[in-house]
This record gives sequence, C-alpha cells and structure tokens, in this order.
Amino acid sequence: MLDIFKLNYNKKNEKKIINSQEKHEKHYPSGTREWNNSIYVFNNNSLNLIPQVTILAIKLIKSYFNLYSYKLEREIRTSRLLLRLRRLSSHKIYVSNGEFKHTNNRVIITLYLFNRQKFNYDKKIIKSFYKSWWNQELLIKRWDILFKRQQLIESKALQSLDKLNRKKITLINKIESHTNKEILNYKNLTKYLAIFHKKLLKKSLDKYFLYRCNQQLIDINKSKFNYNYLQFLKKYLEKIYNKNVEFNLVNLRRFYLNSDILSESITMKIRKNRRKILKYLNILKRKVKTHNKKNLYYQLILNKLNINLDKKFLERLVLKDIKYKHVTGFRIEASGRLTRRYTASRSISKLRYKGNLLNIDSSYRGLSSVLLKGNLKSNLQFTKLNSKTRIGSFGIKGWVSSN
Repeated sequence: MLDIFKLNYNKKNEKKIINSQEKHEKHYPSGTREWNNSIYVFNNNSLNLIPQVTILAIKLIKSYFNLYSYKLEREIRTSRLLLRLRRLSSHKIYVSNGEFKHTNNRVIITLYLFNRQKFNYDKKIIKSFYKSWWNQELLIKRWDILFKRQQLIESKALQSLDKLNRKKITLINKIESHTNKEILNYKNLTKYLAIFHKKLLKKSLDKYFLYRCNQQLIDINKSKFNYNYLQFLKKYLEKIYNKNVEFNLVNLRRFYLNSDILSESITMKIRKNRRKILKYLNILKRKVKTHNKKNLYYQLILNKLNINLDKKFLERLVLKDIKYKHVTGFRIEASGRLTRRYTASRSISKLRYKGNLLNIDSSYRGLSSVLLKGNLKSNLQFTKLNSKTRIGSFGIKGWVSSN
C-alpha cells in the first residue's frame, strides 16, 4: 500500500513551503462587508423590517445627493433639461449601497461616493477660462487675474469712447445719414455713447458671470458633504431607525473602485441608448486600470509628504500590511432585452472582463483566505442590478477584484 501511494504522489501537488515572513493572519472583513447589515437583537421579529428600512434609507440618501439648484442651472443651460434625461445623466454624485452597523443606541452608515459632478464643473471652468493654466499656483491667483482682465476691458472701452468724442462731427453726420430707425433715435451723442459702453461691458462680462455661476454650483456640491446640511438628512433617518445616526463618507478617486458605482454607471448609459451597448462596454474596459504587479500609487503620495521618517520603513511597516489596496480585475455581464430594434425578440447577453478575479493569497501563495456569504471571495465586490427599457427589462452583474 505504501508503494502505491508513492507512485500516485506528484511533485506538482506538493504544498509550497511558506517562509515565516510570508505567514500572516487571515483577513476577516467586517459583518457589513458580508451582509450590508450588522445587527444583533433579542427579538427576532424586529429583524423582519430591516430589509425594507434599508431600501428606504438608501433612497433618501441618494435623493439628498441628487439635489440641484434650478435657477443656477437654468442660467448656464440654453435649453431646459427634462427630468427623465436628468435621472439618466452621468452628471451626478454616485452613491453605493450603504453598509449599516447597528448598536444599541446608534447606526453607523458607511457610504462610498464618487463625485462626478464636481469633476465636470472643474473641467468646464478650466476649459473655458484657464486653458493654459495647468499650474496650481496660477489657479490660486485666478481672482487677481480676472480682476485685471476686467480692468483692461474697461480701459479699452474708455479709450474707444475718447476717440469717438474727438470725432463728434463725423460721427453725427454718419448717424443722421444712416437709414436705420434705431440709430436715428440716438441723436443725442452722449446717450448713444453710454449705451455703447453698456453693451461693450455686457458682452465682455458674460464669461465672468458664467464663471461665478459655475463657482456657486461647486460650492453647493461641496456643501452636501458638510454637517450643516447633513443634519437635515440625519433627522429623517433617526425617525426611521429610532436611533442616533452617524455617517462615514468615503470619497473615491475612480468610479471603478466600487462595484455598485461601476454597475450603476453602465446601466444608465444602456437605458439612455441600448444600441451602443458594445461601444459603452469597450470604453469601460479601456477606462478601468488594473494592476497585476505592485501598485506604485502610494509611493507618489509618500514623495509629496514632507515626512522625516524613512520612506522605506513606512512602506514596509504600514502600507505593505494593507489588504486589497489596488484593483486587479473586473467583469461586467449584461443580459436581457438589449436588441437594437423595437421587437419582442429573445434576450441576449454581452460580457466584458479585464484582469484577474482570483485571490492571490489562496490561488498563488498557498495561504488560506476567508469566504463571504458561502461562496463569494473576500477580495471580490459583487453587484446585481436590473432596469427597464421600452422593449423590456435587462439585468447587469458586476464584479471588482482587489488584492
């Protein structure tokens, strides 16, 4: 029997010998990471209302971050934006599904946010006003530069008026000889010059007023994250839960760092125009940046910080032990009534993926890892959404892996 076991023994199946440095404890995520709600109560009947209450709370939170100023946006836009198109627009603050941690007297709500709206406003201002101002120091001095530009416009207008005053006689003859009725009404030269001055200033200051409107919209966007306005949302949530509510807001630099935001962004585009589904999926694949090797992003942060300690020591002590700090892959699957024509045809499915969804610790290093919800890996984020079109409904599944 011993000889048979030796024959079946294969060196490939031999477990890797792990050094003492590579050994580490298992990473156990929080309960909210697994079930989105972490709660313990003595009465089991009180758990029946939690799924419905969480849906209501997420709706309230998303409606709060979707608030907008109608007057300011009306001044910027030439045409009115329909409410249906506003809901499908990507010009918004994306909010993930909340993670709720319940205690005896309070609820801690963790939200992941991607502020696409602020990015669009900043890009619009830079494109229209600061095309050549790429340096941050110049952007800080933008008020002085705008004030100087305004003074230049006024000085040029005054110079042109002085030239007109010197040549009064020729100007009066031209006005009297002109056939237009509007100009004949301005026989008084001083009145004509004053109106000319107003028109010149109005044309020159249009961009300045647009800049002020955009700046006010940015301030409104920032105020949504301030406690002075969050307290009104907090009151409604406290009435629902009958507990104190605390917010833990996490701002993301990229939209693909959370699977909820990634799936929501692609569903809105498909609902707007499902004929371009392959184009949207290919663009999404290009935008998502995966890192199969060591992520070098945190090294750039350390270079910007003025720290007296050794950078290698900080990297080895703090950043090396952080789990799941960079994205290694994603997968998007869309299935349903996604045909181009308005016919009740069969459902189709489209798939795009990039990178790898495997857990490096368990798949390559031979280390044990934790499973979530029975079969979901701890390094994966999974989202399942559904939406409707005029033809029918469709669903989207999204996975984002990090290591």
